[in-house]
Order: sequence, then structure tokens, then C-alpha cells
Amino acid sequence: MPLPQPRNGQRLNVKGRPVPFSYWPSRRGRLHYALQSLLFALDPWGVIERSITKTCPKTRRLEALACLEQARDFYMAATGAGIVAARPLALYYSFMNLAKAFCLLRGNRDTFDQAQHGLSEKRKPNTQELSGAYLEAWPTPNQHGEPNNFAEFMTVLTGNNLGVKTDYDLPVLLPQIVPGHRVWALGAKKPERFIAAHEIQFWHDHPNHQMWLRFYFVSHDLKRLGVTHQRLLNESRLHPDYDQVHCDEVYNGQQLICFEQVNTSHYQDYPADELHTLVAQIRNRLWMTVATVPPYRRYYVYLAPIAEQPFLLPQLLSIYAITYYLGSITRYRPHHYDAIVKGAFGPRVQEFVAGQPLQFVYLMASEFALQDVTKPSIL
Repeated sequence: MPLPQPRNGQRLNVKGRPVPFSYWPSRRGRLHYALQSLLFALDPWGVIERSITKTCPKTRRLEALACLEQARDFYMAATGAGIVAARPLALYYSFMNLAKAFCLLRGNRDTFDQAQHGLSEKRKPNTQELSGAYLEAWPTPNQHGEPNNFAEFMTVLTGNNLGVKTDYDLPVLLPQIVPGHRVWALGAKKPERFIAAHEIQFWHDHPNHQMWLRFYFVSHDLKRLGVTHQRLLNESRLHPDYDQVHCDEVYNGQQLICFEQVNTSHYQDYPADELHTLVAQIRNRLWMTVATVPPYRRYYVYLAPIAEQPFLLPQLLSIYAITYYLGSITRYRPHHYDAIVKGAFGPRVQEFVAGQPLQFVYLMASEFALQDVTKPSIL
């Protein structure tokens, strides 16, 4: 059965150049939203500090800056030369304080005095560490009216608090991290779950003031993993908001596959004014890596088995949760952490601890600045 033709429209261009996909493609201006470009920064902490200083409410600013200072000091301790055994614990306290600063900047809570972790690591009876481990996560505030950091972070990032106490199995969280994912696949003896989007494009129908997204994937990437087009739609949670449409485009001799957004979004006069609402519909179904070379951001969809989809976390939250678990093991049962590192998932854990800190900080710097932030490749 032939595929339907894509919707009539044009690639969204500004000054003759296509608008690249970003979580923050535009920024509010005096009259309209203006497009913004990538921000190169050798020091992401400086970007974060500037964002707090400029935009954090005055009543929260001192606490936010103090949390940032703690986050930076713990980060420097964790990534310092010779720091191995205590690294996960220091990383968690860095991420926790960075999340507090972010919530003070973007959330509704005026202070995190008396805040609780909001997470607790547990292990199922008669199971091994990691493979039988899970995290209990609680809504915020707790029964004493105190904030729970994890749920506060979730609420500010996604707009949704945890409805009830929720358990997250570590074997479900571990594959949700992009860097080192193939190491997880080898250790778990399972196929890879991340598929890179070749490109995500903004399209519009100017006469009717409608706009939408198109996703392009390289067909070879799906064939290599034995993934059907319908399975990609279902397990990436693009369905039912996207459908496959006819595509004649190729990349390096490989056929491209196109999925087009089913429902369009309306804009009044200037498309950039509504780009942020279009992105908001999809961003929690995407994962991203930060690079120092073009295109500087690469986006992925994650193929989650249907049974695991209720336990998917947005990218920053899954990194945070796993870091909490590793930090807790390091603090209370360091010999168990040593056993994990020597086990089947040891390379995955080591890859996570070594590779995620800088990614997390640059991802968070982007959230603070509401702009893509990356490290320049040439000094």
C-alpha cells in the first residue's frame, strides 16, 4: 500500500536559511520572538551563574547562588585527578545542588530549606545489587510540607509532579542513557534501543498559518537493528501524533524515512512566536547529546518496551536518579559499589560515571539559559 504524500508546505526559513531544530529555537523579543543561535562556552558554570544573577527572583537569588557554588565545588571534587571511590557520591551532591538552583530559578518554591532527597534506594529480596535494585520516589511536598528534591526537579522540568509514590527499577533506568548505551546492550545481551534522528525539521503552510514537525531517519539504522517503521512509532511514543509519509530523499546513498506530525499548530503572523509550543509537544520524547563539533546537538528516540514506558524519565531525570543510586551505594555500602564495577554492568557504570558529568552540566546550562550551550572545539 503506497504511503500518503506529505502535507503541502515549505521548510521554515529565516533570511534564506532553514531554522535548525532546538529545544529553544527562539527567544522573546520586544514585539516578536527572535531566533537564537548556539552559545559556545568554555565554562558552563559561568553561563548558569549569569542566568541566576539576571533572572532569578531577588528573594531566592542568594540561596540559588549558594546552591550553585556547592554544585560547582562538588563537581570539581568529583572530577579531580585521583578521585575514584567517592566520585559517584560527590557527583550526586553536585547534581542535587544544581537541581535546587534550577528549581529556585524556574519553579514556584521560594526555598529548599529542610528539603529531602525524595528518593530511596531499595533491593528486591534475594537479588543482587543493581540487577535487583529499585528507587522509591515520592511526590512533593512530603507529609511534613517539606520539598522532595527529585519530584521538585521533575515538576519544574515537565510541569507534572509525581502523582503517587513510584518505583523505578535500575535495570529499566540504565538503558535510558545515550552515552555508553552500546556498552549496556553488550552487558545485558539485548539490542540497542536508541535510534538517531537524522534531522528534525520545522515546516509551515504560510497562507493558512499552520506549522508542524517532520522527523527523518536513515533507513539503514532501522534495518541494522531489525526495527520496523511501526515499531519505531509505537516504542518511541511518536504514535499516534506522527505518521509515516512518502519520502524520496537519500543521505550518503541511504534512503531516508519521514514521519510527519498529524496535527498542525496555528500561528498568528510570525512562525517564530509559536516555535516553543511546537517543541514542547515533543521534547520529553527525545534524548540529546552535546558535542563540540557540528551539528553540536544530536537527537535520539528511545525504543522502550511497552511494559517499561510508564517508567520512562526525561533525560535529565534519569541521569539524576541513577547518580543518586550510585551515590547512595558509595556512601552506605562501598564494597557493593566495587562489586558492581567488577560485574557484567561494570563497564556501563564506569562509562556513566566518567562520561555523564560534563554532559549533565552542559545540558543543565542550556536549561538555565534557555539556549543551546556547548563547548567550543578550538581554543
